[in-house]
Amino acid sequence: MKGLTSIIGMVACFVAIVAGVIILGGEIADFLNVPSVMLVVIPTIGAVIATFPMSVVSKVPGHFKALLGQEYKPNEYIDKIVSLAEKARKEGLLAFEKEQVDDPLMQYALRMMVDGLDKFSVKFALEDCINGIKERHNEAVAIYDKAAAFAPAFGMCATVISLVNMLMGLDFEDPEAINALGVNMSAALITTLYGSMFANIIFIPISGRLKLLHKKEIFCKTMVCNGLLSILNGDNPRIIKDYLVEQLSSGDGKVFKDGG
Repeated sequence: MKGLTSIIGMVACFVAIVAGVIILGGEIADFLNVPSVMLVVIPTIGAVIATFPMSVVSKVPGHFKALLGQEYKPNEYIDKIVSLAEKARKEGLLAFEKEQVDDPLMQYALRMMVDGLDKFSVKFALEDCINGIKERHNEAVAIYDKAAAFAPAFGMCATVISLVNMLMGLDFEDPEAINALGVNMSAALITTLYGSMFANIIFIPISGRLKLLHKKEIFCKTMVCNGLLSILNGDNPRIIKDYLVEQLSSGDGKVFKDGG
């Protein structure tokens, strides 16, 4: 449900703008211009595609799935790690051979532990995986940061194009053309508005939400790494739990309280 706050916030921004137009005595229809939208959206998408490889751009649909449905529950990670520690203490690491967990990183670590890899090998392998996750997340965030920069720029470019076309066709001897000057000028400026709206209502909020999810996921993955390494070290399950709970209540773990 927390992912819905992104949509709610975006809708609230649009509603506030529409309400502002009405309160100030404007007409909504005057702000609806399909060519202006196309002059902002299509070049922005094109610039993003030109900036990033298709392997990165093709993952955009998955970003929205993460925004709406991704949840990280560190307490469940702690409970699972403590359960694994208790199992290892009673039955040994080979007891993990048939253990099935939902987290891919944890499953990968358990396989290495069953195969008898030493603590340092497991540590390096998990850190490589976490670094790969960070790189993937940085690429995802960069898409929306770039789009947020491109949209206002193309909005301004479209405004300049519209103004040039308007002035080139202006005939001062035609009274109707002079009377339409204000209408044409406002239509030209709409593209600047669209560029700013797309950047500040869509792209920047998405970037911010992805950054928050990144912090939460990296914290949980780091918790998995630290917890399983403690199991390999033979630490007492109670000590492991206290250690992980302390991590959650301080430092990066505060993102689950501060970030919602």
